[in-house]
Amino acid sequence: MSLTIIPAGFFHSDLSVLSPEAPRGRRLRIPVYTYLVRTKDSLILFDTGCSHRCRTDPAGLLGEDAVPLLTPVLTPDDHISAQLRNLNLMPLDIDLVVNSHCHFDHAGGNEAFTNNAFGIQEAEYRAAETDRATYPDLAFQPPGPSRLTLFSGDTELAPGVTLLFTPGHTLGHQSLLVELSDRAVLITSDAVYTRSHFSVDRLGAAKDPVLARKSLKRLLKLAEHGARPFFSHDPEQVRAEGWKLAPFEYA
Repeated sequence: MSLTIIPAGFFHSDLSVLSPEAPRGRRLRIPVYTYLVRTKDSLILFDTGCSHRCRTDPAGLLGEDAVPLLTPVLTPDDHISAQLRNLNLMPLDIDLVVNSHCHFDHAGGNEAFTNNAFGIQEAEYRAAETDRATYPDLAFQPPGPSRLTLFSGDTELAPGVTLLFTPGHTLGHQSLLVELSDRAVLITSDAVYTRSHFSVDRLGAAKDPVLARKSLKRLLKLAEHGARPFFSHDPEQVRAEGWKLAPFEYA
């Protein structure tokens, strides 16, 4: 089994987007990632990054007021379809597309997978179907219900590949635990934005702060037991901790 961390562009973000208690004015260059897991029998893609529209019409997608606080820095090569080509893969090669949640920067690239199987937490999918303000990019929607599996809680996708139900950031958020040969890697997604948010004293933006803190404590415990955490939008983690990005494979 292997894990590949795929970069999928950047945003210029106000710190207050990640930390609601922070005053406006401090700017960060935050990354977007997707993750490819190769198991013995399948290819699983966790998160898909942004849609083409997020690059070409961010104000129309996110709103005029949002873009100054969260400004996409995206090129056509950042789209998941282009990133897969760099790995000599096509969208149809992916056996299962799983979204941590349906926000535009984690599920917008779903548009590339018109004939693939999808998996999303049921609570997340139901929320995204009805809340256009929180989920403005309809690219998250799989093309047909027959291709969609709705999960309820923790789910083992394959031996050593487990979805962890970590609600709070959104009501149906999930993280991913990948147990590699030497160490487990914990993909927190937006349950934990950055290394500085990985503390009981910090909390990122959350739909339900009580649930978010409970999920954070669960992830902290997994890290205490040896899982190596990878955060969704940390501007420094890759450089500071020596992580390797695609095409490198952690095995």
